[in-house]
Amino acid sequence: MNLGRHCEKRSDEAIQRACRRLDFVALLGMTMTILVVTALLSTGAQARDFEMGGDNQYPYSIMAPEPGTATHHRSVAQQSLHHRFYTGRGSSGSVLPMPLPRTPLMQPEGSAKVTLPAAPQEQAPIILQGSTRPIPSLPHGPETFQDRASRCAFQSGLYNVPGNLRTQYTGSCVQ
Repeated sequence: MNLGRHCEKRSDEAIQRACRRLDFVALLGMTMTILVVTALLSTGAQARDFEMGGDNQYPYSIMAPEPGTATHHRSVAQQSLHHRFYTGRGSSGSVLPMPLPRTPLMQPEGSAKVTLPAAPQEQAPIILQGSTRPIPSLPHGPETFQDRASRCAFQSGLYNVPGNLRTQYTGSCVQ
């Protein structure tokens, strides 16, 4: 019996010690939660105050007060800390003109070699294997591949190239 009471006493102490530790952890958690919530609320209030026009640095703000509203007043102690300078509206001072960069020397007229554009090359009429009549090419100047492909597709429709020979015609026309 004496041993049973001793075990009960020790287990009660262990339970009480564990409860005290849990109480401490819970208290610490609630304290941390309260601190975080307080910090978030004060930050949110400051942001909302700033959005609603509560700028506490009025003279350095870019926003002018609305007409008809009271102006911000500063205490004499705050004004005495700053130097008193007159700042006019508009430009912050005179802006000196900068010299323009020098332009490079240009070649005198008539000293460069004259190049004439290449004369347009006439394309010979195209004769397809399944057809006996030659298909003429329209006159054209210098052209890119896309221009040539577009012209060949147009010509195939203009000269009634049969559908089964259009690929062959466009391939020989584009070359």
